[in-house]
Amino acid sequence: MLKTALAREAARLIKSGMIVGLGSGTTIREFVRVLAELDPPDVLLVPTSIDTEMAAIEAGLGDALRPLWAVDRIDIAVDGADEVTQEKVLLKGRGGAMLREKVVDYAAGTLVILVEGRKLVKHIPERNPVPIEVVPWAWRHVARAVEVKYGGTARLRRDSAKLGPVITDNGNFILDWHPASPVNAALEDELKLIPGVVESGIFSKRRDATILVAGEDGRVYAL
Repeated sequence: MLKTALAREAARLIKSGMIVGLGSGTTIREFVRVLAELDPPDVLLVPTSIDTEMAAIEAGLGDALRPLWAVDRIDIAVDGADEVTQEKVLLKGRGGAMLREKVVDYAAGTLVILVEGRKLVKHIPERNPVPIEVVPWAWRHVARAVEVKYGGTARLRRDSAKLGPVITDNGNFILDWHPASPVNAALEDELKLIPGVVESGIFSKRRDATILVAGEDGRVYAL
């Protein structure tokens, strides 16, 4: 299983005494499971979503969990991504956790991103929309502003398992923006100049990240 191969490779980087940021998503759930099975060293874990927190507790790592405000640093963050370019620009947020992920990933001394080879792309977005977390009260205004300024279509993300929109762990809504053309890294900052925007799924400021890629043959290599 590719996710397991990635998780095992990342687990080798975790040393005793580290404060570890845990991203969100299915690959990180596997990383948490592997970390628990390997009798982890004395570490503290900072989850970026309720989903990851629950996964850690279910794996028996609950005692190591800390909220971000309770630690003074993040030594290493391990996260996934929806799309990754050769220039190490990431697209994240399919699971809706990009705000907390970005805070932790950008604060980490070392950032490790785990992806399967199919997620390597020439530009973003290629197969996924650009998620934009917005203040609920302003969602329609923000969607219109994005479309007018940058083109494409911005739609409110809805939850098929409930009535109404997806609500993030921060109590916000998500717009899924399908731009008319590939986006550039500058949009990460530009989008936040629109009143009502909280954060986007464009991650362009950690070009020093280690990208671990699992090929179809199960071998893991660094981008």
